[in-house]
Amino acid sequence: MEPKQIKAMFFILTMIMALVCHHQSEAMPYIGRLKCIVSLRSVEGCMEAIEKATKGDNHGLDKECCDAIRGLANDCLPIIFSGGPAIGLVVQAACSRILDDVN
Repeated sequence: MEPKQIKAMFFILTMIMALVCHHQSEAMPYIGRLKCIVSLRSVEGCMEAIEKATKGDNHGLDKECCDAIRGLANDCLPIIFSGGPAIGLVVQAACSRILDDVN
């Protein structure tokens, strides 16, 4: 192969790899978001309780929901509590009080 052909092949392969990686990076946040939401939706009323808790009403949070929140991976917290890190910390603090009262 001539040097021009090698350069052209390298360029084409580089472009293909860039396109493949770009499409995967777009899909990952959606897949991660879906995984986080599904784990909370498995607890009846938990998503609604979290929504209320982000507005200051912690009455809907129960042990099962708090266990599900504690079981979330760290990368799920900014997805679930997208209003800011303080909201997630407030809900987690409420869950800590609820779980301490249960135990």
